[in-house]
Amino acid sequence: MFERSYAAYAQTKILEKYGTLHGISKELVDRVFENKATPEELTTYTQNADKLAAKFKADMRQTEPEAYSDLDIEIITAMAATNYASFQSNDEPFAKVVPPASVAESLKGNKPPAFYGFGASLRHSENLAPDQVVSQFGLDYKDTPYLYKDGPADRPVPFLFSVVSPMNKDLRDTLRVPFDPRIFDRIAKLADDPTRGDLIREMASTMTRKDVAYIAVRGTGSQDETNALTQKYKDLGYAVRAKSADPPYTGNTMPQYGQTLAKESSFSDLIQEMCAAPSSGKTPLGGEGTAIYLSVPKRGDTGTGDPTLPRGSDKIKIAEWKGRQWEMTASKKDLDEHYERALAGVSDEAKATLKSQMITHDTLTAASAEGRAKAPAGVAFKPEAKKGIKDRTTTVKRGIVQKTLGSVVAALRFMKDDKDKKKKDKDKKKKNKGDGPDDHQEGKRKHASSGD
Repeated sequence: MFERSYAAYAQTKILEKYGTLHGISKELVDRVFENKATPEELTTYTQNADKLAAKFKADMRQTEPEAYSDLDIEIITAMAATNYASFQSNDEPFAKVVPPASVAESLKGNKPPAFYGFGASLRHSENLAPDQVVSQFGLDYKDTPYLYKDGPADRPVPFLFSVVSPMNKDLRDTLRVPFDPRIFDRIAKLADDPTRGDLIREMASTMTRKDVAYIAVRGTGSQDETNALTQKYKDLGYAVRAKSADPPYTGNTMPQYGQTLAKESSFSDLIQEMCAAPSSGKTPLGGEGTAIYLSVPKRGDTGTGDPTLPRGSDKIKIAEWKGRQWEMTASKKDLDEHYERALAGVSDEAKATLKSQMITHDTLTAASAEGRAKAPAGVAFKPEAKKGIKDRTTTVKRGIVQKTLGSVVAALRFMKDDKDKKKKDKDKKKKNKGDGPDDHQEGKRKHASSGD
């Protein structure tokens, strides 16, 4: 897969849409992607690339799919292809926010961790505060458990539970890229258009494959129209979900906050989501090492800074899936301290509401005991699934880069890191065999790949 080419194409087309903005030109993008940019040019690029991406997302938010231009469709196709290529080639943990009540149910049922609905790679949420996650992934929908009443206002909850799984074959094979049919049909036309270049046709062909695309029919028409669209794509062999993806789902694979936070200073980055397609006949399961986490505001976070910058969070592991059963890991002391952090600065009236939604340690302990008393669930996972959550160093680096560059560029940067690591490992093996570079050349190579 050619992630670098896909990402470069998206960047170039965004520039074609907006012209030269914020000091970024097509020539500069070419120099960056060819590793020929000067330090000054890289500074200009890293400080401003995310502004172009943010403008594109804002424009798409205010435009109905019928009104997307051909150029918009090309950009969406290239971004989706970049994200999917990265998803398939990198072993990044996958994450999904879950309602508090489902945590105790998971422990009580002692069932393997299953992924339903929409989710994304962990790096898209790991450096966000809980309220930023709510806005980023459009969790402020009607009757959501992720908002609470604070006087007359609805506010994002200050604590969230999430399920995080190591990447495994089951997730790779089952998670798909969601598209509104109006967008999907135009991408399919791109794939079949002989007047288009090879690269955009390649990307469009990939994104319209039956094992890649997921058709999410939004509730924009009558029931008869929805039923007809649903049946059309089912007959074509696609996984389809009908009328369960109303706004804030956009249909262009970019999640966004809904109406509740639309006029607030909310976090919303240009990322792309995946979805477990229910009609594909199989629910993807997390691997051994999948864990349930509680996230609360980072210690010392007042929430008064720039809302567009990730504020981070503090996390506690609630339980971990051991392959055949859940094992609770959180102590009462740690859980209570994290809950206390979440409630800091909240009004007394709102605290009462939030406390009613918090799953206590006693409840979790009882649920865990009930689950462990049952026959072991699940099956033994293959060795390749037993990776656990990866070392956090790379993830933290991803977050820092993403904060500046935006997700598409951050993914690209770390694709390069991954390739450098593979090259380093390969060269090391050669050296051990006696046919590698000499010490002087090896030293130069290490310095060149260090990122300095």
